[in-house]
Amino acid sequence: MVTLVGNGWHPWLFREEAKSLMGEIETIHSRIVSIQLSENTLSRLSRAALIDDVLENSETHVIGEGTTSADIAEAISAWAENFLEPGTFAVRSRSIGIGIEGISTKEIEMDVGNRISSEINKVDLADPKVEISVVIAGQTEGEAHPDPLGDSPSVVVWGVRNSDWEREKYSGRSPTERPFFKPVSLEPRQARLLISIGHRPDCEVKHVVDPFCGTGGIVIEAALQGMGVLASDLDSRMVEGTRENLDWVNGGYRAEICNASEIDTLWGPTDGCLFAFDPPYGRSSWKSEDGLNLFLSAISSARRVDPSGAISTMLPTGPEVLSQGLGEDFTVMGVKWSQLEELIAQRGWKVVLKSPIKVHRSLARMVIVCHPAD
Repeated sequence: MVTLVGNGWHPWLFREEAKSLMGEIETIHSRIVSIQLSENTLSRLSRAALIDDVLENSETHVIGEGTTSADIAEAISAWAENFLEPGTFAVRSRSIGIGIEGISTKEIEMDVGNRISSEINKVDLADPKVEISVVIAGQTEGEAHPDPLGDSPSVVVWGVRNSDWEREKYSGRSPTERPFFKPVSLEPRQARLLISIGHRPDCEVKHVVDPFCGTGGIVIEAALQGMGVLASDLDSRMVEGTRENLDWVNGGYRAEICNASEIDTLWGPTDGCLFAFDPPYGRSSWKSEDGLNLFLSAISSARRVDPSGAISTMLPTGPEVLSQGLGEDFTVMGVKWSQLEELIAQRGWKVVLKSPIKVHRSLARMVIVCHPAD
């Protein structure tokens, strides 16, 4: 088993991302899951946007009333007898969620180091052979995004940090750092997330198709992962800008001027497609039938390109959805969700995931993933 520690921005989407990439997961905490190890685990996980850490040979203990730092250090020391290989090591401990009274990450690091240090296992904080990662996971507090899991029991998880894993870094490719920039540009983490949650464990994404490419935020992330890029937009300036940005990251691509409703004519039948897009979300773009009809015609055209593909998108909604239960019939793209879901189904798609994300005070977006209905 491998344990994944998720980013705190959106714990629910972290878990959904893990399921999309890897299949079945075991939830330990809202921000911690475990998965089965396979030969392509790290390759699949490298596409993630919300995974912070990957631990092997991990162990989990529930933190009960009266649990102390010394109790945790003792348990880690017992685990180390079976899993710590000869060589230098370091203990890195951190907390996520609400802090827990009586638990100190510094005390755990020092105590564990003193307990397991020996002639064959010496502490090396600068360049250790093995890094023991300890995560103290308390309850969540003040989260901006709803989570159907609710509050998780406080736990401590530790294991050997996978030395081949490196969390994705976005520095150097934020929207304002690209050659072509517009204020509507999607930031890299969200663009990467739209791609990752569109995966399916039994299907390989060969092409990312964006019929509303804008400045190219989504297809940049696809190109950086070695996926085929099929980008289009009705605005010629956006297409030229996307080409400029893709050349900047040395990505292979095809980018053309096209109405989103006609991408089947543009690209023709193509297998292995993920249709990942962020349609225009200004109020003038979605509080009218024109915006809704364009979205529906785009997913109809997508179905003709690849009837076995998947859709991953973010649709505009109101901020009230962040406080409502997802069982409520909220408004998305200017219509009730029940109506929109039926319209999507009529075009051959089945919604398998919906989750709101906050944009700003007066706007949220609903992340939606669709698979073929048949």
